[in-house]
Formats: sequence, C-alpha cells, structure tokens
Amino acid sequence: MRKKRSVIALAVCLVLLVGAYAVLRLTNPPDDGTDPGKTNESIDISRFDRANIIRMTLVNENGEFVFEKKEIKDDEDKDEEGKDKETRTEWVCIKPYDTDLSQSSVEDLARTFSALAADVLVEEEPEDLSIYGLADPAARAEALLKDGKKVVLLLGNYTASGTYYLMKEGDSRVFTVLKYHGDRLKYAFSDFRNKTLASIELSDLQYMYISKEGQKDIEIITKDEQEEDEPAYGLGIYSLVKPFKIPRGIDMSKLSNEFAKAASLRIQEFVDDDPDDLSKYGLDKPKMRFILKDSANTLDIYFGDTVDDSIYVKKADSDSVYKLALSDISFMDAKLIDYMERFAFIVNIDNVDKVVVEGRGKTYTLSMKRETKKANDEDEKDEVVTTYFLDGVEKPEEMFKDAYQALIAVLVDATRESRAEGEPEIRFTYYLNKGAERVQVVEFYPYDKDFYALVRNGDLDSEFLVGRNRLDSVYTHIENLEKSKLED
Repeated sequence: MRKKRSVIALAVCLVLLVGAYAVLRLTNPPDDGTDPGKTNESIDISRFDRANIIRMTLVNENGEFVFEKKEIKDDEDKDEEGKDKETRTEWVCIKPYDTDLSQSSVEDLARTFSALAADVLVEEEPEDLSIYGLADPAARAEALLKDGKKVVLLLGNYTASGTYYLMKEGDSRVFTVLKYHGDRLKYAFSDFRNKTLASIELSDLQYMYISKEGQKDIEIITKDEQEEDEPAYGLGIYSLVKPFKIPRGIDMSKLSNEFAKAASLRIQEFVDDDPDDLSKYGLDKPKMRFILKDSANTLDIYFGDTVDDSIYVKKADSDSVYKLALSDISFMDAKLIDYMERFAFIVNIDNVDKVVVEGRGKTYTLSMKRETKKANDEDEKDEVVTTYFLDGVEKPEEMFKDAYQALIAVLVDATRESRAEGEPEIRFTYYLNKGAERVQVVEFYPYDKDFYALVRNGDLDSEFLVGRNRLDSVYTHIENLEKSKLED
C-alpha cells in the first residue's frame, strides 16, 4: 500500500512540474534573445542578429506604428577626459507621431522578429487560411534590415492552448508561437510609450515644491554654501522655506521614504495628446502643482479632476493629458511636522558666546570665554581653548554642554497659527559671535494648560506650540550645572 501511495505522489509531482514549465514557457520571454520553446527539433521561423533591424512597421486593430533606429549623440560630444563620446542608437517613433518611447518595449518587438521559433508546425500547405485567422490577419509586422531585406510576420487567432497562429510572408507553413510573441504584435500605441514621467534621484534632490488648493505652499531648497561669517543653524543640508516665516531644516531620511513614489511616477493611462479643452480634465485651473528636481532632471506637473481611483495630470511644458493612480500621489498629503526639524531654535555652540535663560522666577547666564593658543610648528593648527561659566562661575565642560544641549533640544509639538498674548513665561536670549543678527530671542507664551506658543524675535504671530513639560529638562540640567564643581 505504501509503495502504491509513493508512486501516486511522484506522479502528481511530475504533472505539477510539467504544468509549471508549460506556464513559464508561455508567459516569460527570454532575456538572451533565444526562444524558450526552442529545442534541437524546433523550427526557426525567423532568426538573425537583432542589431541589423533599422525600421519596424506594425499594423493591427490599434493602428499603424512605425519605428526607426536613429544614431543619437549627446549635446556635449566630449567626455570628461576630452575624448569623443560614443554615438548611441535609439528607437524613435515615425508614425503616428514622435513621442517618448519605452526603448525596452520596442526592443521586445525586435526580439520577436530576430528570435522567433515555432511552438508547433500546424500545417505545411494550408488550403483555408481563414480557419487560423490568417486570411485577414489580426496583425502585420514588417522589419527592414540593413541589407535591404524584409521580414514580414502575419498574426492569426489565439488558440485554446494559449498560443497564436502565425505565418511568415513567403513561407506557406502555419505555426503556433508562444503567447508573448503574439501579444507584442497586438500592442497598442500606449504599450510602446514611456510611462515614466521623470526619474528623480532623491539622494541628489535640489528642490521640491507643493501647491495645493486650500493650504499654504510648501517649498524645500538646498542650503546655500554656509557663509563663513554666518552662524550654523539646523543639522541637514535642506531648508523648508515655505510655509513658515523662518526656514526650518528637513529630515530627508524620513522624507525620502514618503516621496519615493514621487521620484518615479508612472503614467496609468495616456488620455489626450492634443486636447482642445483642458477644462474637461480640470486642468485649465489646476488644483495642485508638484515640482521635484535633482541636478539632472525636473518633474513639474499639474493636477486636475479625479475620476474613479485616478487623477488627470499634465506636465508644465506640455498639454498632453495623462492619468495617475490616486494611490501613487499620497505624498501630496504629507504632514510636514513629521519631516521637519522640530527644534524650537538650534544653533552650533561654537557660534554662541552666551545664553541668558529667564523664567520660573530665576535668571541664568551661560557663557563661554575662548582663547587661541598659537601652534608651535607651522604645520600645526592653532588651538582654541574654551572656558565655561554659569553666572560668572567656571563650570565643568561636560555638564555645561549637557545644559546647552537641553536648551537647543526643545522641540515643537504642533503647527498652529495663533496670536501670542500676555507676557512670556520663559525666554532664551542667544548672543552670537557671527552673522548679521547677533541676538536671537526665543520666547514661550502661555497658550493653554498644556502648551506654550513659540515666539521668535518678538513676532507675536506664532506658528508652533511647545509642550510645557519640554522646558522641565532645561531647568533640571541648569540646576545640575549650578550644583557642579570643577575637579581639583
């Protein structure tokens, strides 16, 4: 009984493996230009070097498409070493009109011409081509080669076994070919078009802009090279210059995850390449705009009306209308509080001479005295020696820096536009040693029982709220600093 069950189990496994292989043959095109169905006994319908194709014409129910191979040379014909750049070849669309092509899709069509093997030889001298759908073919494809020869393929019906009937012009035989060959010959124009709106390298981000109906614009830029006489604010290389009055840093490690889709948006559907009325798509008065730039490419698109799970869009430099999936533009709803540097105020300690902390019935002055010791040797750098004080009393460096770190580590908890009223409960005044504005004042006005309204340099129109308990750490560290003593 056990032997019988083992034989049955082996037979079932064999059937499954054969079935899986058959599915792979029908659905997966080869990467090396060879036909997966070809064996020593298979019949080549068409086989030659794909590089010899210079022109392809495809006619099917979707229209007539003509592609030509062109030599392309970059605008700058010299590389970094001054040598001539190699000329590259690229497929261009001659008919129905020039457009940005998916080079890989056009190359797939070329592969069908250059590496086409029969799955089955059906009939050598057919008397009635209509039974195969070849009396009036579903598609006619022609490849023109460098030597002037032409290869013409005629596509028939789809078969019950998941293949297509096909003939080559000049050959009386009828074959079946694997599904992906027939699918290529039935492509619509959109199947050959490049569906990538733009490819932006987020690690090389230079600029981002979001405009959305009903909200303030968002704009992110790279910080200009730090001027030597300006203090160092923030931690990163990007500044959020809108919507807030004072630029804030951005945590790009988090933002890049949110905007990954934006960097490689793909067109869901080509709607209209020559619209006579953009208002049909809500693009005469766009509701949103999005710009993303790296050092080489720019994505600049407008958004119109939504339809089902899609939205109409157009590029800023073109009237062609496309659809994008709504799920792909979730980045337009990004909440800035999750990505911006949330420090109430942060400045490098080397750019500060002293900080005065007022509030809770006390006033503290944290100050630093710096002296430069000249280097003994020419190849050595001068040494800056800093002494740290609290209210004029010298304190240990480590505990002083802990207290300063607590000052600049106060975070905002929410964006909220409000008018600060009354008197500030706590004030930090920073005295800087460089920059045009040497005094920076950070104040915390009462907002409610849980929050302060953050005010910078006396501007009572506050944009942020800070939790009251966030200031506890500042006072704890200063009190510890006050108790500390220098080691003997």
